Amino acid sequence: MHEQLNRYGDVARPNAGGHGMDIASQRADELDALAIRQIESLVALAEGRYPIHALDVGCGRGGQAARMARAGAQVLAVDIEDHAADMAAAMRAQGAADAAWSFRRIGIAEIGTIEVEPRIVVCQRTIHYLRHSDALAALRTLRAICAAGAMLYLSASGLDSELGDGYPGANVDVCDRFAPLLPDRAAAHNIRPPVCLYQECELASLVLEAGWQVQQTFRSDFGNVKLVASRESCEP
Repeated sequence: MHEQLNRYGDVARPNAGGHGMDIASQRADELDALAIRQIESLVALAEGRYPIHALDVGCGRGGQAARMARAGAQVLAVDIEDHAADMAAAMRAQGAADAAWSFRRIGIAEIGTIEVEPRIVVCQRTIHYLRHSDALAALRTLRAICAAGAMLYLSASGLDSELGDGYPGANVDVCDRFAPLLPDRAAAHNIRPPVCLYQECELASLVLEAGWQVQQTFRSDFGNVKLVASRESCEP
């Protein structure tokens, strides 16, 4: 029996490596839904003439990747842990064809090795595991590999969430902020490695510095930071 994690009814399903809880396979949040609506719009415009490539970075057990495939995208899902079997199960549950998706076990630092030009990138609950400088490099690489006009749906654990209670990096500049959570918070949320928690303005600044155009930022009820950005067709 899994313990209930929050008021949304999510249960505690720890990801491997101390990388948080599996949320995406339990429900789609607002950011997930925005990505799905964009995919549906692009698929309708394409009318079957060309594929709509989508990339799920830090895909975990594949809940959002499966939803994107069901919406009509050609999905590449990547994660540092081996979630190939989980991904296959998630795709079957959503009725996605085998040809609609693929999985690669790579970290975000290796994202430049992929061979597609995504129109949609989802990166939920992942970027905070990187130092600020590494996150900046990863976002620049993502921008470089994406198609013109691509959309980025990004989230990070929030400094103003309960994860920030007693967080040693709270008063450290975001460029140098990288510290473990308090032991009780780390245990409750299965976030074991050091993290860089973000305020809303800090995540927006990071994404802008990486060359993306920020379209929207907001915070979840829990206090995590959500962001939508676009890759413009012209170089900055």
